[in-house]
Amino acid sequence: DVGAVFAGQVVFTGWFKGYGNLIILDHGNEYFTLYAHVGVIGVKEGEEVRQGQRIASVGETGSLAGPRLYFEVRYQGKPLDPADWLRSRG
Repeated sequence: DVGAVFAGQVVFTGWFKGYGNLIILDHGNEYFTLYAHVGVIGVKEGEEVRQGQRIASVGETGSLAGPRLYFEVRYQGKPLDPADWLRSRG
């Protein structure tokens, strides 16, 4: 299972070149999280999700390296180190 790391709104679900099946969550204040290469998408665009809610299953869509989850945090359009972000919100 893939869970939302923080509450937010689903702003994109679907296929995106290089990412396979992709989910983007908007957490407000210009913070976004991206979950890529997921198998089954379990949420819809516009849906509000809570922290820890299952949003997808791990898959291998768009991946050349087998089943995996690509996770990214963005602030003001720039990638952040997700380890720092998760520690401060965990």
